[in-house]
Amino acid sequence: MEKFLFFLFSGSILSAQSPELFSNSWYISKMVVSGQTITTPPMQLVIGTSVFTGSGPAYELQSRYYNSVGSTITFSPAANNFTRQGGGCTLAVYSGTNAAAAQAYDQKNCDFYFNSSTSTVFDYEILTSGMLKTLMITNSATGDQIFYNNSGFLGMSESIIKKPFSIYPNPVKDELNLEGIPRGVKVNISDLSGKIVLEAYTESIELKMNVSWLTKGIYIIQPENMPAQKFIKE
Repeated sequence: MEKFLFFLFSGSILSAQSPELFSNSWYISKMVVSGQTITTPPMQLVIGTSVFTGSGPAYELQSRYYNSVGSTITFSPAANNFTRQGGGCTLAVYSGTNAAAAQAYDQKNCDFYFNSSTSTVFDYEILTSGMLKTLMITNSATGDQIFYNNSGFLGMSESIIKKPFSIYPNPVKDELNLEGIPRGVKVNISDLSGKIVLEAYTESIELKMNVSWLTKGIYIIQPENMPAQKFIKE
């Protein structure tokens, strides 16, 4: 499988930036594009690590899912934002489990940064909840957002092995039970195309979700900021 990676470099100015951007490894978790939330689809492979690298005045952002989006950036000296200068996307084709959704998500990751001019400003904010940090990057021109966590979002095969929460029964006909999820967490169920078909919020460490109306097939359940698991609807 061939990969192509191209970069367009340009000059930058002295800048300021949060050291947390560089001291954490980031894992893409979701995007909000034109008001639609797209949760990161699980793959057979572990999602790539997204990183900020470099030192003043030369910096680079690598936003990775299966493919990688690389961009040279300059930071604002007075605000939490950066300007994209140039870059490109790798073009490897993922053909494993959940391939259609994964390939579409790869394209959205690339489009988020490169469907804009090289002068586009991206605002960033780092939210902290215990040991978990969430990096939120917003395109200032469109309002579209991309989110990263500092803990790994596991691929489909690994998430089945390392389960931070329980779901049962699986396969399920009518009611799916979840245990071990913190209070106030949003839980999404999506089909294999990545489309969210059901959404709920936890009020305790247990949650019951009525899935009797779903058509038969394989679905992905993901509490916010936690790895996903798959289940079968009978």
